[in-house]
This record gives sequence, C-alpha cells and structure tokens, in this order.
Amino acid sequence: MTNVNSSFENDSKKANGSRSLPKTQELTNLAESIAADIMKKIDADYETYKVQLEESKSSHEAMDNLITTLYDLTKVDVEFLKEIEEPVIDGMLKSQQSKRSRAKSKTMTLDNYLSMMTGAVAEALIRTATGKAKSSSSRRVGVNYTDDDLKELAQKQDELRKEIRNIQSKKSIMKSKADFDENSEAYQQLLEAEEKLKAIRVGGTDSLKQALGELFGDKDVDSMKSAEVKELLKAVADKLK
Repeated sequence: MTNVNSSFENDSKKANGSRSLPKTQELTNLAESIAADIMKKIDADYETYKVQLEESKSSHEAMDNLITTLYDLTKVDVEFLKEIEEPVIDGMLKSQQSKRSRAKSKTMTLDNYLSMMTGAVAEALIRTATGKAKSSSSRRVGVNYTDDDLKELAQKQDELRKEIRNIQSKKSIMKSKADFDENSEAYQQLLEAEEKLKAIRVGGTDSLKQALGELFGDKDVDSMKSAEVKELLKAVADKLK
C-alpha cells in the first residue's frame, strides 16, 4: 500500500492486543480481514480518503465513520458472537476498547493504526451482534439526526464541525463515482443532513442571522454612540464564542 504507507511513521514494532477471552481469536481474525480490506480501498483511492484517514488517527468517531463509509458491517456474519454469555461479551467489548486506546496513544505507525482499526471493527461487530449501542452522539445511524442529536451538537461546536466535514467527505466520495446521481435518495439525505447541521453552527447563516437579529433589533446604527457600538460588538463576540 504505497500511498497509505507514506501517511504513517516508520517503526518495526507491531502492536499487540489481548486474545485471551473466548472467541476473541475468531473475532480478531474477522476484524483484521475487514480492516485489511478497508485499507486496500483507502490506498486505491487515497486522494478521496486521505482527510478522513488523518482525522481517524486521533478521533475514534472519525475512525468509526471511515469504517462505515467503506464497509457494510451489517452484512457480516456475527452469529458466533450471539452465543456468548453477556459477562464474557462485555469483557470482549472492553478489551477491544482498550486495544483502540492503547494503539491511539502510541506513535501512529501503520501497524498501530491497523491495530486501532481492528479494535474499532471488532467493537462495531460486537455492538451489531448484541445491540449494545454507544452512548451520546455515537448512537446516531448514518446521517439521520434526531432533535436530541441536533440539540447536543449545537452545544458541542467542535463535534458539530467534524460532523459537517464527515458529511462533506461523503458527498465528495459519492460525486467521484462513475454512476453518481445527484437526485439519488442517498445524496439528497446528505444534503438535508448538511443543511440541518449548518443551521445550528455558530457562524452559520441561519444561526448568525437569528443571533444578530436579536442583538440589533430596530437599532439605528448610524446614530449609535461609540460606547454603544463597543457594547454591541462585545455582545456579538459573546454570541460567536
């Protein structure tokens, strides 16, 4: 993978994860296979995915989004995980989360990144098999944002901007395909989601208009004194924080 290799630090050491729990070896083998397939897709179309790749090195959420963009995990056979007792499957889930965190904290070599992606895939497969959803914004499916999601994102502008970039990346990927159809349901869903997210972005058109409207009201700017202008500017600055 010539393109992908150039994106990582060089290190001969490989990341090791725990495989002591029952069925962990089978899960790890499956996750490694999926991760390898995803990396091949990234390498084959590096320019399209390089931004998402960089973000996924430091963000678990970006990693999860990259995985679901490139691989349909819902079609993977995870019946063997459904046979495992809940205390054991909980242990496996925590093990995969630890694997991701350990790899993320190390020098981001390709081996460590693959270990992190393998843990992410394995965690997603466990959640698919057991229905154990992530908390907070991670419960979102695709680009379907509930009212609660939007309220939460409005309070977390950094996360909101990441969500917008993810939507825009998905749009770019769709546009790059030979069979791209601007009127397709999938693309229209992305446009709708992007519009909703931008509407709650501080500095976004809708939210900015509303904020400025509340501050200015029917004030006559030309007749305002210097002190009043400074006070108004301070109020605008506070709104944009």
